[in-house]
Amino acid sequence: MGPTRIGIRHLRYTIAVADAGGFRSAAEALNIAQPAVSKTIQDTEKDLGFAIFLRSAGVFEITDAGRVFLDDARLTLATFERTIRASRQNELGARGHIIVGYSALATSAQISAGLDRFHKRYPGCQVEMHVMSTDAMMRNLKTGKIDIGFLLSHDSVQDPEVAQQPVWSTQIGVVVPRDVHAVTLDTLRGSDFVMGVRENWRSFRALLDAAFLAPGLTPHVVDEAWDVQVIFQRVADGRGLTFYPISAADSLPAALTILPVPDWTPQLTISMAWSRVVDTKLLQAFRDSFPK
Repeated sequence: MGPTRIGIRHLRYTIAVADAGGFRSAAEALNIAQPAVSKTIQDTEKDLGFAIFLRSAGVFEITDAGRVFLDDARLTLATFERTIRASRQNELGARGHIIVGYSALATSAQISAGLDRFHKRYPGCQVEMHVMSTDAMMRNLKTGKIDIGFLLSHDSVQDPEVAQQPVWSTQIGVVVPRDVHAVTLDTLRGSDFVMGVRENWRSFRALLDAAFLAPGLTPHVVDEAWDVQVIFQRVADGRGLTFYPISAADSLPAALTILPVPDWTPQLTISMAWSRVVDTKLLQAFRDSFPK
């Protein structure tokens, strides 16, 4: 058996096909032509000597050997990403570098308090933070693009390769203009709402759908938006109300406030997530800075 010609590109494309569930979707996610993806996978399988994927009319499956290869490929790619990032930061004088993803629902004092505790222990470590959807965090944790994620804990957000640790829970309230001082279930039944687009706010919308069942709520959604700041602006403009965790009250624009609803107390939990495949003492120390 000769030397391999498989490189990082082959690993990226193979993982992309597995995660997307097909070649066309992977090509769209990678923003490259599908034939290039197919050719790369063919070259990878030829080099390995076995099929990673089974392709036939209407069927896409990962072989047993392919699953083993993908597990190792994820580990290799995540390690590679971290090595490059650490090398770049070392050149800049930083002693360690952690990339954190966080949901817009998690913009509360709890993150800042944990970061303060971590920086007291590791003052030379740089923490880079990016807001993203829960689904994006799950994908990026597996590929090594981020090290830690603060995401909405939900039954639909599970992956055997990603560990989760609940860090705080909070009641969900209703965001209203500041001159509104109380809301009731009848208020919700008679109001318009601005909501996050389901594609980007999938787990939160699913949590709300379940919470609406008991009181028999069917909120009238007049607008949907990807970005939370756009949602807040539409509420400030009087377009409608929206739902948000009460713990994030300090992050609201000055024109808005968030109120609890009597007799309706849905909760959400924010969890810290990380890859089980690649873990380090530095990441463990980061997690320890956020008490359970």
